[in-house]
Amino acid sequence: MNVVIVGAGIVGFNLAQELSQEGHDIAIIDQDKKKIKLISEKLDVLAIHGNACLPSVLVKARIKDAHMVIAVTEKDEVNLMVCFLAHKFNVSRRMARLRHMEFTNQSRVFPPEELYVNHAINPGEIIIDSITKIIKTPGANNVADFGDGEILLRGFDVPENAPIAGKSMAEISAVSEFNSFQVLAIVHEGKMILPKPEDVIHAGDKVFILVDKEFLPLVLPMLNRQVDEIQKVVIFGANRLAVQLAEVLEKFIHDVSLIEPNLEIANAAADRLSRAVVLHGNGTDPDLLADINIQEAHLFLSLTNDDEANILSALLAKRHGAKRTVVMAQDPDYLPILDSIGMDVTINPRLITVSALLKHLRRGQVASVYKLIADEAEVMEIIPTEESSVIRKKVSKLKLPDHSRLGAILRAGEMLVPNGDTTIELGDTVIVITLPDCIEKIEKIFGKRPFFLD
Repeated sequence: MNVVIVGAGIVGFNLAQELSQEGHDIAIIDQDKKKIKLISEKLDVLAIHGNACLPSVLVKARIKDAHMVIAVTEKDEVNLMVCFLAHKFNVSRRMARLRHMEFTNQSRVFPPEELYVNHAINPGEIIIDSITKIIKTPGANNVADFGDGEILLRGFDVPENAPIAGKSMAEISAVSEFNSFQVLAIVHEGKMILPKPEDVIHAGDKVFILVDKEFLPLVLPMLNRQVDEIQKVVIFGANRLAVQLAEVLEKFIHDVSLIEPNLEIANAAADRLSRAVVLHGNGTDPDLLADINIQEAHLFLSLTNDDEANILSALLAKRHGAKRTVVMAQDPDYLPILDSIGMDVTINPRLITVSALLKHLRRGQVASVYKLIADEAEVMEIIPTEESSVIRKKVSKLKLPDHSRLGAILRAGEMLVPNGDTTIELGDTVIVITLPDCIEKIEKIFGKRPFFLD
C-alpha cells in the first residue's frame, strides 16, 4: 500500500518506521530539513522537504497513487488542510491528529467527516480518559479497555505486601476460582515476560492483567492489600489539557488544585473552573508545595509542556510526601528513566497517538491496539470474521508464534480465559498480546482481508 505521512516528528517517524518495515511504500513530508535528513538516513522511505499544504509538494510525495494520508503535524489547521487536499486527490482514507477539543468533543460544530477526516485522533482526550480510569482503579498505572469496556487491561507495580508476590502463575491460577482474570505480562528487572505456569511474580515487578469489569473489585486486593482512594489531586500546569482534566476531576474528586507559573493563564483557568483551586506559582517551589499540604495529596500530576519541569516537580512532590505521581513527557526517551527513578505513571502523548492510529492500520479485523511500554509489546483486540481461518478452531491448533499469547475471549458479554480446548466462535472478540516480531504473523492468522478495511 502507498501511504503519505505529513509530519516527521516522533509520531510520523514511528509510523513511517513501522509501516515501511511491513513492506509498504511510504512517503513522508515535513518543512524541517533536519527531520527529513534524519529520516532519509535511517528509513527506507521517500522523504520530501516542503509545505504539505501546497498541492505540488503532495504530488512529489506521490499522493495521486496514495491509498491513505496521515496528517500528524503540530498544527490542527495544517492537518485539516492536508486532509482536504487529499480528498481532492481522491485519497479514500484520511487520518489526522487534532489537538483542539472543538474538533472532536461532543459540542463540536462540525464532525471530522464533514472536514474530510475519516479518523481524528485527539491525544488530549485519550490522556484525560486514561488518567480518569487510573484514578478510579486504585494502584493502577496503565489502563486500556477492550470489548466496549467489558474486558479491562490494567497495569500494576507489585508491592512487598501484595498477596501475589512470590506466587507462581500456576499457584495464582489454582486460587482463581473464576474465569475472568488473567496475568497477561510481567516486567521483571526491566524485561517483559509472557508468563508460563512456572514463572513467579516478585515484589517490584510490574504486571499487566486482563479482567472482566465486574470482577475488578475482587482482583484488586490480590495486587495490593490496601490502596487509599484518591481524594486530593494536585496538578502542575494550567494548559488546555490540564484545565480540561480538572473540569472532569472536580465532578467526583473533593479536592483538586492547579499550580500555574503564568499569572494570565492561571487567572483564565480560575475563571473557567467551578470548584478546583488555581494557585499562581511554580510546581518546583518547595515552599508552595508545603503550603498546599502536598503530603496529603493522593496524586500529583505534572502536565506542563516542559519535560524537565515536569520531572523535577514530580520528584519534589514525591520527596515531600505525595503518594503517587503522574508525569507527562513529550520525549519518549525519558520513559525508561522515569520508571527507574520511581515515577508511578508516565504519559507520552506521541506514543498514545501512534497506538490510536495503529488500530486503523493493522490487517484483518483489528478493533483496537494498545502499546505496552513503548515498543515492548502490543495488545490487540481482534474480531474474527466468517472468512477467518480461526473460526471454529481450537486454540491449540492456531499455531501462535512463541512471542504471542491469546489472553482472553469476550463471548456474549462474558470474559473467558482460553485454554487449548477453547474454540473461537463467530462473534467472539479475541485479545492477543504479541511482541513486535510476531505482529505480522498474528495478522495473517486472524484475517485474510486486505491491509486496509474497506
